[in-house]
Amino acid sequence: MGEFVHVNETVRDALRQVESAARLYGVREEGVTGFREMLASQHPADRGTYACAVLDRVVTEIAYNHRTECDGEDCRTCEGLGEALTVAVASVRSMIADEMTWRRRQNRRWFWSR
Repeated sequence: MGEFVHVNETVRDALRQVESAARLYGVREEGVTGFREMLASQHPADRGTYACAVLDRVVTEIAYNHRTECDGEDCRTCEGLGEALTVAVASVRSMIADEMTWRRRQNRRWFWSR
């Protein structure tokens, strides 16, 4: 936890919750390390955008898979996925808008086309 000394309490709390849930689902440290290494290979300004885009894609895949298995009536998973997809759509739209604004200012290439 030492490397996260300068983050605010909300972020630290989110990290604790995510790490706890990850342990419940058997997430291995090697997988986390591998993804962090892949993120490190991205341009520093693009790492957050890339991580968010990958997470949004994973949540979308889970939502499609769950929808084919669920009747949708009073399902807490469907409700949670709906909230997650709301955030995903908003974040991807914001990423695209930010990238287009930045691209116009800097004539910069999209992070995923590098």
